[in-house]
Amino acid sequence: MENIENLENGKILLRVYKSLHHYEAILKASYRFTENCFIHITSLDTQNYGIYFTAKKPEVDLLAQANEFSNELIDQELRYSLEESNRSIKELIIKKAFFPFQNNE
Repeated sequence: MENIENLENGKILLRVYKSLHHYEAILKASYRFTENCFIHITSLDTQNYGIYFTAKKPEVDLLAQANEFSNELIDQELRYSLEESNRSIKELIIKKAFFPFQNNE
């Protein structure tokens, strides 16, 4: 199955595996493309999200946008993973910064 599909109505569908990408990373990546495209995210089935791209202007190359989205999604997924792995350190730093005299739990 092809990940990027041209649809009849001038839209492009990008399939994204749920097992590889968190929904939060997909949302963050989507936000980066809202200047040139209308983005619609849906659950296609138990394994895939569908990201639909519709151009806001006729000169927008939707195929290029979908390919760039794939790269942005990798970036956002990496950021998500780093944030998750460093969450306890971040919480400790915030606790020490804002509550320096509180006893450690």
